[in-house]
Amino acid sequence: MGNRGVQMGGQMSVSMVVRGTVRRYTKFLLVGLMNATVDLVILNGLLLLFPTRSSFWLSAYNSFGVICAIANSYVWNRLWTFGDIAKGVRSERIKYGVSAILNIALNDVILVWASRYLIFDRSLPFFVSSNLAKGVAMFVSSSVSYGIMRLFVFRREHRSGKP
Repeated sequence: MGNRGVQMGGQMSVSMVVRGTVRRYTKFLLVGLMNATVDLVILNGLLLLFPTRSSFWLSAYNSFGVICAIANSYVWNRLWTFGDIAKGVRSERIKYGVSAILNIALNDVILVWASRYLIFDRSLPFFVSSNLAKGVAMFVSSSVSYGIMRLFVFRREHRSGKP
């Protein structure tokens, strides 16, 4: 029993699994809001201090913000979102590092592509267009990140020892 509720025949009921999934995803979204705040404050701070239209510098500013957000994400997701299944072992940290590198690359590619082809061509102010492109990049990379973390990084081990 415990805090997981009543199990039926040794198995969790469908409603328990759905509630657990919704609860975990809600936590992930809340952590994502914190990460977005960290990421956007850093990106916009750098854009305000050192304005640029260079894809290189936009990508560099973005990468720095994403790295800070990823560090925040690891702490909160390991301890809170996936706290019941996260082990904090070396292999888990390595998997998280790999997923972080993929997240940075995906985020940068989408940001540069969106800012160049989708936004700047619409004659919006630079600050607005950069933030719209960043929103698209954050949405796509966060969606992919949840799947990677849930299926690859923080996996629940079954009794047989296999995931």
